Amino acid sequence: MRSPVVRSTFDVVLWLLARGASAGMRLPAQKLQRLLYLAQAHFAAANEGRKLMPATFLATELGPLEPTVYHVFDGQPPKLKASAVKTEVVLFLDGLWSRYGQQSADDLLDLVKRDLAYRECLAEGERNVEIEIAAMADAYHYSPFRRAPVRTVTAQPPLSPAIKSTPGTVVAGTPSDPKRRRQLPEPT
Repeated sequence: MRSPVVRSTFDVVLWLLARGASAGMRLPAQKLQRLLYLAQAHFAAANEGRKLMPATFLATELGPLEPTVYHVFDGQPPKLKASAVKTEVVLFLDGLWSRYGQQSADDLLDLVKRDLAYRECLAEGERNVEIEIAAMADAYHYSPFRRAPVRTVTAQPPLSPAIKSTPGTVVAGTPSDPKRRRQLPEPT
């Protein structure tokens, strides 16, 4: 089995939180959970079932839930250090944000409730049934959001908004707004 593209789910969490902050919004926990699920599902659909991040999603009445992220962010958010994220992943996440970032948590839940992988797991009647990555990929396989596999993306980083993370730092801003963006050295 191939390894996930991103080493830690928290790298994606931190990217989404920084992206939300750069757009002037705070991401509620439920919206964050739904965006994580959609990122994993769309990525798997576009990349032959490969995981974006090492995350497990459970079908709950409130929508798909990544339990580790849920428990870590239950209460006061912890201080986490972001690792560098590949340009291809940033491009993918930027596309995901463009499509879903402005939607409310309730709108995202309505979308996810139509997801066959989620519905089948919820219909099993057990609590917290794991939504398998293959089912997630199948549910979004014919999505209009489907993108080229990450290994073939050669595009340049997005022009706006730019998110760059390095160990210990997350920087958000736009290239056209130098007051909000500063260049960081590449990790060694």
